[in-house]
Amino acid sequence: MEILGYFLDRSISRDCVGQSTLEFALTMTLFFGFAFFLLRLSLVFSYGNYVHYATFMAARAYLSAGPDTPDQDARARFVLGYMLKRSPYQTRADKFPTIAKGVGGNNSDFPGLALGYGSTDQPKGDRTAWMEGAAYTFSSELFPIRIGSSTVVNQSHSATKLTLTSESWLGREPTSAEC
Repeated sequence: MEILGYFLDRSISRDCVGQSTLEFALTMTLFFGFAFFLLRLSLVFSYGNYVHYATFMAARAYLSAGPDTPDQDARARFVLGYMLKRSPYQTRADKFPTIAKGVGGNNSDFPGLALGYGSTDQPKGDRTAWMEGAAYTFSSELFPIRIGSSTVVNQSHSATKLTLTSESWLGREPTSAEC
């Protein structure tokens, strides 16, 4: 009978009433934070794989024989705009802005795009160089949900961003004007 009275006595468990709930809440917060971080990271790397294919297709369009250099530039911009932007003619609106946005590049009206030479030691204007193509730089937030005051977030904002560049440099075909 004494053992049964011990289990029925609620004075022992009243001291620890919310402990299991608190432990569960803290554990689940950490678990979901880690799970959402892995999900976001996998989305960014999947998008990076798609961007790599898009830059390869843009490099092919850029390096295929065309009447002149501006035509080759326009072809590459169209292909990359078709694949990464809302439309080939809206080059500022990203197709998947919640995942990543184009940043940098050498075209002011197409953020992220860089067409031309792949090597920095190659003389500019040398259209006989073999290493030309397309590059696209994009940036993504690893923690899109901000917690805390705006002053703290602005100081640590750059630490939560991941910036990646996809490059595709191929051998170049001469334009019709060069032949």
